[in-house]
Amino acid sequence: MPKRKPRAKLTSLPYDTNEAELDTLMDRLADGDRAAFDPLYTALRPRAVGLARARLGDAHAEDVAQTVLLRVFARASEFERGRAVLPWFYAIAANEVRAVARLRRPSGGDAEPLPSPSPSPESELFQREMHRAVDRAIADLDDDAAAAILAMLDETPQHGVKPSTFRKRVSRAYSRLRVILGVPDGR
Repeated sequence: MPKRKPRAKLTSLPYDTNEAELDTLMDRLADGDRAAFDPLYTALRPRAVGLARARLGDAHAEDVAQTVLLRVFARASEFERGRAVLPWFYAIAANEVRAVARLRRPSGGDAEPLPSPSPSPESELFQREMHRAVDRAIADLDDDAAAAILAMLDETPQHGVKPSTFRKRVSRAYSRLRVILGVPDGR
């Protein structure tokens, strides 16, 4: 039986790069500072691989992560300086993962859900970080928009609002959320 390679310890991953450092690096890269590329790549790559592995499994994780990073760095000049980079990054990553998942689904009929690998410490850390990033983006919304998004996520009830009004609020809230996360409409 061949010897298995030991797994990297969680502490050896560049998740220890704090969010303020990532934001500063992305601001610098958006301003054209090429020296920010390597440390930003080093910090974002494991996050992209972690998301892809958690959603799609090992077979596609590296390829999807590479595509995510290409998209992030190709769109660096579009990044709004002063904003948090992780919500923007995770929006791009989630879109790519959804696109690959759609392509993997068999055509015609209902597809079975993708197998869910058992959570590793890396994927648990990634999930917590992603939730924080989304929570921060929702917190940037006005009160009505945030309430509509939270109601859609079944976190708060929506009382006393006509269904048509609620649908319109949700639509507007998602549009604002896309702007905050840096995701163009239609993606």
